[in-house]
Amino acid sequence: MVLKRALQLQEKKAMQEAVCKLNSKQKGFTLIELVVAMAIFLVVIVIAFSTLSSYFVVRSANEQEMILQQNFRFALDKMVYDFRQASTTGSEIILSPADNSMGETLKFNTSSGSVEYKLEPAGSGTYAITRQVGTASPQPVTEEMHQLVKVYFVCSGGKVIMIVVGKLKYFGKERTISFSSLVFSRNSANELP
Repeated sequence: MVLKRALQLQEKKAMQEAVCKLNSKQKGFTLIELVVAMAIFLVVIVIAFSTLSSYFVVRSANEQEMILQQNFRFALDKMVYDFRQASTTGSEIILSPADNSMGETLKFNTSSGSVEYKLEPAGSGTYAITRQVGTASPQPVTEEMHQLVKVYFVCSGGKVIMIVVGKLKYFGKERTISFSSLVFSRNSANELP
């Protein structure tokens, strides 16, 4: 009986060692663990790519708006510089638009003759703001732009409000952008603000 009991203990010990060895050899992941890990990884990648693509779309829209505003600023700076040099030669400084009104053409007198600014079609759906001195042919002040929509001038006494309007399309929507500047004529004794 002692022998039988010793054999049983020995078998039991051998089985425990075998189970221990089996458990220690199992170093990998189960199939379910791999599927769950892959699903989590895929969700994280999708979120990262959608965030990144949204960032690039917003960045592109902001760059388009910045370029448009730079073009508008350049055109307004040129018009402001010319208008501040305006002078009278016996008649009024501002020829159009009429006083206390709004128009799409700004014409005024300078020492080198009349200067006229207006929006002109440049071809294939593009527009440019042009500058014409006296009877010379109009010269573009801005590059040809699809986004340029309107130019307005509001005259009151010796001051003019210059407004440039454009449209941008992004995110499937159209956005209107305007840029304006209030300018006083420097050389007008009778047309003070």
